[in-house]
Amino acid sequence: MSAARLPVERLCCEFSRVVHCTNCNLGTSRELLRDCGENVPQPGYVGLGYERAGLLLVGQNPGVPGGLALADRRYTAALRALADQPTPPRYVELQSVLDDFIPTWPIHGKYFPLEQCGLTLADVAYCNLVRCRTKENAPPKVAAAAICRSAHFEPWLDLLKPAVIVFIGKWGHDRGRDACVRRAIPFTYVDRNRKLRADERAANLDAVKAFVVARLRAASNVPVGNPRP
Repeated sequence: MSAARLPVERLCCEFSRVVHCTNCNLGTSRELLRDCGENVPQPGYVGLGYERAGLLLVGQNPGVPGGLALADRRYTAALRALADQPTPPRYVELQSVLDDFIPTWPIHGKYFPLEQCGLTLADVAYCNLVRCRTKENAPPKVAAAAICRSAHFEPWLDLLKPAVIVFIGKWGHDRGRDACVRRAIPFTYVDRNRKLRADERAANLDAVKAFVVARLRAASNVPVGNPRP
């Protein structure tokens, strides 16, 4: 069974809730970047065809944009507009910006081979375990991870009801796996350990691809592509 269709109105409210989150403060999360400009909590992305397959990709936390600063400003402006006015037209505007912006992210192709699983960005949802950026892209502290997992990651699992989850990196896997186990959601992770040899990295990606294809075939009547060498 594939993921359930999500009402746009519910997604609007959820995106707004995440952006307006104030659960963390300087006492618990000094490394987080939070302001009224570019550095706002980022909900994630839900592809228009997500219910076709139900694949959820989960990263660590949003990165500082660097060379993508101009596109990032368009994205965060649309995000803040939706947060302040959570309506379907604002959501459509944000999706339009994301459709242009997300293809520049390394989440697909470099970190996870969507095409080799017979999928496109429209078929997946994406979120980070921690929704805020950090200074110099440092890993979020334990307190921030625990707060965000409870306030945002677990509610998103209940909202999206994914058929399978791929964590992009072991950091997110180690902090999110228990929530998946409790919900009986199949999951795996892409090992981004820089110490891995090229053949070890390739073997991990092949295993992830095979896992995703097998789970999506089992969960849906929609054909899913075969992994390609």
